[in-house]
Amino acid sequence: MPARTISAYADEETARAVEQIAELEDRSPAQIAAAALRFYARLPSEARAAFRRIEKLGTEADLDTLTRAITRKTLDAEWEVAHRRFIGDMTNVRVPAAGEAVDEDDLLAEAVRLTQ
Repeated sequence: MPARTISAYADEETARAVEQIAELEDRSPAQIAAAALRFYARLPSEARAAFRRIEKLGTEADLDTLTRAITRKTLDAEWEVAHRRFIGDMTNVRVPAAGEAVDEDDLLAEAVRLTQ
């Protein structure tokens, strides 16, 4: 999909945070902004409206609580994806019979395949 440039204004603190994240992740500030926009655009309108209300009416502690909740759900989802991928890969693993000799090279190759 071709990319488009979208202008955005950010306060100084946010701009600095984006620059720091970009440097840490070896990405450009534009890539960080694009990822944030993709996430926000995927939210249903009710979630976007709720977020705007929390920003307007809530406290910094309310935003911190929301951020922690989103972080937990994101890490849970990452674990689920990794688990599903691993379990899916396990269906193709041949388990040697009891007492059967195991080739160390085959074992290493399978371990590498599963961790890619």
